[in-house]
Amino acid sequence: MSRLDCEIISKAVEILRKYPLCSRCLGRLFAKYGLGLSNITRGNAIKVLLLMELHRLITNDVGNLSLLKGISSNVGVMPQLISRYSGTTPRGSKCYICSNKIEEVISKLVQDIISELDRFKVRNFIISVRKGSEMERRELEIITEFNLDSWESIRRELKRELGKKVKALLNIEPEFRYPDVSVLVDLDTLDVRIIPTPTYILCRYVKLGRRVSQVRWVSKDGVRKYPIAVEDVVEPLIKLFDAEELQLHTIGREDVDVRVLGSGRPLVIELKQAKDKRVGIEEVAKSVPHNELITLLIDRYAEPKYIREFKSKKALKVYRLLILSKKPLSSEEAELLVREFSNRVVRQKVPTRILRRRDDTVHLKRIYDIKVRLVDEHLIEMLVKCDDGLYVKELVHGDGGRTYPNMAEVLNSDLTILEVDVIDITY
Repeated sequence: MSRLDCEIISKAVEILRKYPLCSRCLGRLFAKYGLGLSNITRGNAIKVLLLMELHRLITNDVGNLSLLKGISSNVGVMPQLISRYSGTTPRGSKCYICSNKIEEVISKLVQDIISELDRFKVRNFIISVRKGSEMERRELEIITEFNLDSWESIRRELKRELGKKVKALLNIEPEFRYPDVSVLVDLDTLDVRIIPTPTYILCRYVKLGRRVSQVRWVSKDGVRKYPIAVEDVVEPLIKLFDAEELQLHTIGREDVDVRVLGSGRPLVIELKQAKDKRVGIEEVAKSVPHNELITLLIDRYAEPKYIREFKSKKALKVYRLLILSKKPLSSEEAELLVREFSNRVVRQKVPTRILRRRDDTVHLKRIYDIKVRLVDEHLIEMLVKCDDGLYVKELVHGDGGRTYPNMAEVLNSDLTILEVDVIDITY
């Protein structure tokens, strides 16, 4: 018996002797070969060339007829050739991988994706196909059995084919890094699910008043503890983006009685399940209501990776403090504070005021610079430049010795904090 010299044809004969395959599923097994060809074209070409070669072999030696009979019901093309030598018109078997349903599946999925995306306003998208479908399992069975290294997965092909059709119909681009939505397809159930990616907005907030929290504090009986929060100011963005909820991300937070001045505290607003992804950043700025206690400075949209980088950054802060001393102080004692606390590492246990909700750990924080002004013999104004995370109130009064060194101990006086302002935060 003559030998088939072409490796692709030889391997295709082995496969088709056992498994019926449609042209798309066969072509996918040899996707590495034939640049620019679709899997349908590739698979059909392999089948036609295979049958042409078998026809040549049979013409030279009728003994090769067994090769044709061995695959006749599994090929599905050139029925004239097969019926001429077998005497009957072959009844094609269904594709082992997709049961001849792959084209129907693609058509249905495209329609469903278009219908689902109609509920969203997006600039781009990505297609994802769930792993572990029955079609994928059968495909892997063939790939493993015949040790194929030229294949493309059905998941990859469907992502590409569905993506091209959605792009053409909706005139929106696929986006592989930071898509507006992820279209999740289940090949077993043919379900389509649209998952919006979070929208991140980078901004800063300035707090011009006290008793202002970052998020709303509501007691168990439903009463608000503080009248206004930064969360109140940004809440209109939920409606603007047609989102389900939002979340605020900051590096640390100030106490509610602390103002945030200067350029403000960096803030990232995360909008979850947003259906409108076409909102311009200028529109975002206009939608934030005016508030005399809180100013929101909108900067730009941020990529998802920015959140991780943002939270890992180390900040330097400058505080302004107004402190009342029980005993009268001299200018020499004011200078003593500068000497004792400039470029000094402070050891702090978690403050007693928040110990109920934090582990009792120890933190080492550095004070880089301190400036002190004696307003009168009982009143001190100072600027403290320090690491982010320093508990500045405890630095002043000592918290019963849980912060060391502390100003009250150095001055040998009871100190009461009247005002605290954050006037600068840098990264």
